[in-house]
Amino acid sequence: MKKLVAATAFFAALAGAGSADAALYISQIYGGGGATASAPTYTNDWVELYNNGPTAVNLSGYSLQYASATNTTMFAPGSNVFHALSGSIAANSYFLIQEAGGGKVGGAADPAYNLSGGPIALSATAGKIALFSSTATGASTVATSANLVDLVGFGTSANFSLYPKMTANTSTTTSALRTTDALGVVTFVAATPVLPATPTPIPAAAWLLGSGLLGLAGIRRRNA
Repeated sequence: MKKLVAATAFFAALAGAGSADAALYISQIYGGGGATASAPTYTNDWVELYNNGPTAVNLSGYSLQYASATNTTMFAPGSNVFHALSGSIAANSYFLIQEAGGGKVGGAADPAYNLSGGPIALSATAGKIALFSSTATGASTVATSANLVDLVGFGTSANFSLYPKMTANTSTTTSALRTTDALGVVTFVAATPVLPATPTPIPAAAWLLGSGLLGLAGIRRRNA
């Protein structure tokens, strides 16, 4: 019963959630960094943000917060699940945030990060990562809908997300990549990581991705 109440309260919060800055989105997540179970692509986990607005966004006062795929309390306080952000994302640009690494060196050189030193150790397969316009930690932040900017439940077992459930888990060699269909509906798929070496303005990024992944114009959010 407690789990049901927690889940109901969370979805009620999401129903009224409005982005604190509608231009910011989580665009890609890699959680296999340094994993010892199998050869990882990169040494560190990372989260990629995207600003599709016409002006730069200052990230001071924002945070990334992480929870396991099936955690019903969400984002409990803890130094290893919270990252206070800094820096600025230029208009129509990406922003790469380094998170924790495992004990194994990745097969490829890590990308050029815009912000390094993050402590969050993401799951390589499934989890939940949220972007808040607040540096408060804990479940109370989730209920404050004005602070919730974006929330991605990646992998098949994630119980909360602002997007349809993924149909496959990620791995040490794949990321959760934001995509849109022909109708503009956003989802996340497990795909080979695609990283601009530096924040790349549109349309250069659209050309880089080729197939049109991350075409963010006309995005419609949907609850999972």
